[in-house]
Amino acid sequence: MPGTIKADDLAKTVQGLLDKFGTTADSVMAEAVWKTAGEVVKELKKGGGFGGTGAYNKGWARKITKKRLYATAQVYNKDRGHLTHLLEFGHAKRGGGRTRAFPHIAPVNDRVPEIFVDQFTDLLAQALIDKGL
Repeated sequence: MPGTIKADDLAKTVQGLLDKFGTTADSVMAEAVWKTAGEVVKELKKGGGFGGTGAYNKGWARKITKKRLYATAQVYNKDRGHLTHLLEFGHAKRGGGRTRAFPHIAPVNDRVPEIFVDQFTDLLAQALIDKGL
């Protein structure tokens, strides 16, 4: 009968499908991490409501580190990284007092899990459709 699986081949067939799924999910995960980091960079480049020349906003970048079992992304300011903490939390002034804080990293950071899940599920669904799984 076409489309039937023998009892002896069931375990091999299921294992083969799980292997394909795992490989697909692994490659999609790395792509989702990269795209999530891109969305974070895009949000941070919009600015945090502080003045200046715009060089700080333009300096946001991303890089990914992919290992065998996981991928991580780092979002950083390549030009003016020393200002991130000072702008995010404010700082003491030389003559006394403090500067105003401009929280612009934390709100984006709080949305990262949501962005990643959206990216991962969309990419995984498309990859599974493309591979016929």
